[in-house]
Amino acid sequence: MARCALTPRRPLCCAGATSGSWIQDPAPEAPMATAPPVAPLRRRRLVDEATQRLRAAILDGRFPSGTRLRQTALADRLGISRTPIREALGRLQQEGLVELLPGGGVRVALLALDEAVELYDLREVLDGLAARLAARRAGPPTLARLERALGRMAQCLARGDANEWFGAHVTFHEAIFRASGNARLQALSAVVRLSIRRFHPLLLTTPNRLETAHREHRAIFEAIAAGDGERAEALARGHIAGAKAIVLRVMAEGAQDGAVQG
Repeated sequence: MARCALTPRRPLCCAGATSGSWIQDPAPEAPMATAPPVAPLRRRRLVDEATQRLRAAILDGRFPSGTRLRQTALADRLGISRTPIREALGRLQQEGLVELLPGGGVRVALLALDEAVELYDLREVLDGLAARLAARRAGPPTLARLERALGRMAQCLARGDANEWFGAHVTFHEAIFRASGNARLQALSAVVRLSIRRFHPLLLTTPNRLETAHREHRAIFEAIAAGDGERAEALARGHIAGAKAIVLRVMAEGAQDGAVQG
């Protein structure tokens, strides 16, 4: 990450006194240090924006696994210079979303089977625990948020809008984690859910998957509303296990095309 260099301040001391005279006119006051130039701050904002936009394009599948990312083309696409693009790609490499090619260049990191297994195993446990805790603690405001998210998902299904459906889906699950009342659980789940988003496009390869998921969401909501923590946990874990099975099947089928690592 680029560091913003700060202009050093001058020492706050009395300059101009001589060893032979302690009584004399004060020396002219040193000029105050000027403010740091705005260019580094502007560049940092450009790097932040480029990182955010490229990350979103990778996570939602617009840049699929294995896609070669050329700095010049990305700079033209985002309307900025190559320097912030290069720094943004460095950040994404640290996040594991892109990787350097042996002969030079950058590509979107390949999807890995072991990564999918690990992430979905974690997600199953975290979502189950969150649903169980939410069933104990969810009040009318939380239930209303969940109802609204379910309504949005139903509307998206009716008009065939998968992107908006996933947005409502995120809202639904975030509301459950907030209702759990466990801050560490929420923080851990945020990391896992961000990483797992790369696999969401694979779910769309299964016919009627979103309709099935919507029914599962409705059942989870009803268990939480009824205060049945045991049932809410079982349903939430089953929901994630179903998604995991689809992702692993699709990845196994596509392992020969070079976009999936074993």
